[in-house]
Amino acid sequence: MITIPTKKLKNGFELPVYGLGLWGMGGRREVDDSKDTVEVEAIRAAVDAGVTHIDTAEVYGVGHAEELLGKAIEDYDRSKLILASKVTGANQSYDNVMRSCEGSLKRIGTDYLDLYMLHSFPNPGIDITDTMRAMDELIRQGMIKNIGLSNVTQRRFNVAQSLTENKIVCNQVHYNVQYREVEQRGLLKYAQGNDVMLVAWRPLQKGALPNAPIIAELAEKYNKTPSQIAINWLISQQNVVTIAKTSSVDHLIENLGAIDWVMENEDIERIREDFPNQQFVSDAVPLDYPSDTPPNY
Repeated sequence: MITIPTKKLKNGFELPVYGLGLWGMGGRREVDDSKDTVEVEAIRAAVDAGVTHIDTAEVYGVGHAEELLGKAIEDYDRSKLILASKVTGANQSYDNVMRSCEGSLKRIGTDYLDLYMLHSFPNPGIDITDTMRAMDELIRQGMIKNIGLSNVTQRRFNVAQSLTENKIVCNQVHYNVQYREVEQRGLLKYAQGNDVMLVAWRPLQKGALPNAPIIAELAEKYNKTPSQIAINWLISQQNVVTIAKTSSVDHLIENLGAIDWVMENEDIERIREDFPNQQFVSDAVPLDYPSDTPPNY
């Protein structure tokens, strides 16, 4: 087991630089229980290797990912884990937020979540004021410890923050060496300047990051694999951590080889400038989706 370094905000919120994401485990937008045994073992292998931050959502496998998480951790010390889940944009009325959180807690088998996020801004017709009021109530009741957002622009982040008495600790977004909407829209600089954690999902683009000479060059320089270079590029940046889904122990071990060293600033900037074919809109969750609050920058 290794100890994964953490990053800490001024309010005390802390996240490891690398965590396990459960998107795709237990199904996607439907239940798939055909790989339950393998996926439970993959979660346990990650925890045994030192991973403590595990990220899921109520929509992942229509809740089945949360059930798998609950089964996987039932013999572990809950207090040493950082469990995160998300409420979908369609369920963000006051009453539905409360029900969604209760459902996630029940499926995972825990009394509280360390981090609870809006999976997106509320769907049209749902008032963000009611959403944030519910999030505050979840804090008051001890059902969640921290509030986060996912897939939101800077303006939407500010609107949500203005409606809660609690610090919003993170923005979970699609960000890697190829996909740069986060940089293009100022979210990286916003997070770094406002004491917010940026949680980068899909750091390896589901294993499909294109080959690039600069990555190969830096892999040789640091004696690392291209995947380790891509992950380290993220976590070497201020206020940035990442989550990645893998059911392969070999891939997990490779990924963890990205965390025990820091890339030089000049190499971080070289990748930022020189990585080829950069994309400035996410191919999975573009940030200009419909909501009653315009995205804007």
